[in-house]
Amino acid sequence: MRTVVITGATTGLGLRVAGRLAAQGWHVVLGHRAESRGEAAARQIRRRTPAASLELLRIDLADLRSVADAAEELRRSGQRPPLHAIVGNAGIQVIDGVRRSADGYELTFATNHLGHHLLVTGLLDDLAAGARIAIVSSGTHWREKSMGFPEPRWTSARELADPSDADATPTAGRVRYSTSKLANIYFVYELARRLDGRPISVNAYDPGLMPDTSLSRDYPTLARTGFRMAAPLISALLPGARSSRASARHLADLVSDARFDGTTGAYLEGPKIAPSSPESYDVARARQLWADSEQLIDQALARH
Repeated sequence: MRTVVITGATTGLGLRVAGRLAAQGWHVVLGHRAESRGEAAARQIRRRTPAASLELLRIDLADLRSVADAAEELRRSGQRPPLHAIVGNAGIQVIDGVRRSADGYELTFATNHLGHHLLVTGLLDDLAAGARIAIVSSGTHWREKSMGFPEPRWTSARELADPSDADATPTAGRVRYSTSKLANIYFVYELARRLDGRPISVNAYDPGLMPDTSLSRDYPTLARTGFRMAAPLISALLPGARSSRASARHLADLVSDARFDGTTGAYLEGPKIAPSSPESYDVARARQLWADSEQLIDQALARH
């Protein structure tokens, strides 16, 4: 048996991936922020797979101390099967102003990038040979494929963590989201370079537009309702749109299927390797993001 840790495992894509991997015989660690939601997710998985091997792990990616504690908990307990995969799925899109994480950083960047940076790097030494890391990114990082979503506006990790403009408009919130997804790709490509020669792979995964997930939870009620009702039609008609069921199948395959043996430093759109944006291949920017992220994380943890 192998262990996989999944963030954002209580709803949508993360829950579906957890269910698929549990059915394949993995020991699945369900990352959650609220125990009640983790327990509900476990019950839902066990309705389909009664013998599922599941474990709950409290982790709030917007609180770096919580992330560090979760990584320590995983390292400390040696009773689970070897750690063979991490799925960095949790994400947030904030359009109702500038919100801050527990550490005072802009919430979207903190949750989507910094939290996953700390979790993954904190567990690298615990990963088994042949382990796979999958980070959920998004086509919104590239204007050419973003279906009208505002393109990223890259500055620096420090500026993204503590934006000076404090633009509270919904458009600015969407820009912060697409920029955080570009950061995910920089992280994956830089980590792949740093892991060169080690038997661990890391890839970025674009699940496409999934109208049947909770990513739009911060949108107005009317917009959320319309989005949900139109989900089947959107998934069928829009290029790049997929149901969470289809995206979960592809993401689970990226973690477990033999055809991805040796695949690393890649960007996948659904089941296929694809190019990411020209901007995403900026090596100097990726290295600077890594260094700045390490400093931001260290500074936050030192304050606790």
